[in-house]
Amino acid sequence: MDNRNGGLWQGGAWEHPDREFADPPAVRIPAGAVRPARPVLRVRKQRRKWPWFAGLLALILIACLSVALLERYFTDRLLFRNWSWDSGPSYGEDHRPWEEALDDTPPSIPKADTGTGVTVTLLPARGEALSYAQIYDRALPSAVSIESVTGEGLSAGSGVVLTEDGYIITNAHVVAGARAVRVLLHDNRILPAKLVGFNAVEDLAVLKVEASGLVPASFGDSNDLRIGEPVAALGDSLGYRATFTDGIVSALDREVEVDNVNMTLIQTSAAINFGNSGGPLLNQYGQVMGINTIKIVTEDGSAEGLGFAIPSRRVKYVVDHLIAGVEVRAGVFGFTVSTVPLAGGGLELMEVEEDSDAWAKGLRAGDVILAADGQPVTGIQDLTRLKLGLGAGDVVALTCLRDGEQYTVDVELIEP
Repeated sequence: MDNRNGGLWQGGAWEHPDREFADPPAVRIPAGAVRPARPVLRVRKQRRKWPWFAGLLALILIACLSVALLERYFTDRLLFRNWSWDSGPSYGEDHRPWEEALDDTPPSIPKADTGTGVTVTLLPARGEALSYAQIYDRALPSAVSIESVTGEGLSAGSGVVLTEDGYIITNAHVVAGARAVRVLLHDNRILPAKLVGFNAVEDLAVLKVEASGLVPASFGDSNDLRIGEPVAALGDSLGYRATFTDGIVSALDREVEVDNVNMTLIQTSAAINFGNSGGPLLNQYGQVMGINTIKIVTEDGSAEGLGFAIPSRRVKYVVDHLIAGVEVRAGVFGFTVSTVPLAGGGLELMEVEEDSDAWAKGLRAGDVILAADGQPVTGIQDLTRLKLGLGAGDVVALTCLRDGEQYTVDVELIEP
């Protein structure tokens, strides 16, 4: 099992290396589980004696051939059972694609128009909480399967319908390096996809298929999530289409380093497996609160229920920029704050970078941040969640306290 990146798995070309949208593989019987019949040796009169080890070698060769034939017999009938097309080569134990370098190059597929004005809308939760069955029924028409053709073969992941005319959100690593991308819709149509935008650092991509009448997903605001709330993941786990797994929000604002990039993610106990990448993390109202992206695995298999999703706040910022054809730029405030709120509220500035706009606007160590864009700052998570929807060049109004007096300044975020 992959232990790259300190135990972090991020999907890629190995997610489901088979041809387009196959039925999932059945359980494979290990080679040692089926014992072949022992070959019958017929005694014959020999004209001359061979060395004793020649007979033993022949016996070993016959046994190995029998095992190979039987294994292939059972594999062909169990691993590829009910597949309606040529499945192509499968990866064996000696081929572990996840040990290869992660591809972060954009897919070389036709480009779709940008600047169309399409954006992600984050809606408040309405109505009563749904049962898991109701969540599934509501979200299923908006979930898609994605297959990518790469130089290494075929890979698959999941995606979310953004608009009725075919904008689709997925992970960047699902389509990275692809020479062709196909999308399987809820109604079983398979359509070629064009690329709207791709950002490997944020692990998000936007595709476009020529369609109409699709069912867009409803996106909620990830800032409204609370630890312990029920959530569910929907996607093509190991190639099993539309697999639905339940869990809770295990943690929020979790800082996770993936390929030397720090990401702020939602942690969930909902099972996320190979093929789930790019699919939705749903709240109890059936809204998309995040895009599933990584899970933690360990060599001994001891890690369980450690999945992560990109918060919808960040998804909106990145996707809106990709569709607009505008550069996605990470942004930081340019200062550090105490992680412990003061008794009277607010966070104390510990250090301000001299090349930051915060320094230019007069912020100094010892100042206390009371509010950001009019919202009270009660902990570091308030600044973290605000930053999810922002990038370098965006401006935040900070209300600060110095020597008993309040003042407000507009601070521009800078690149890290």
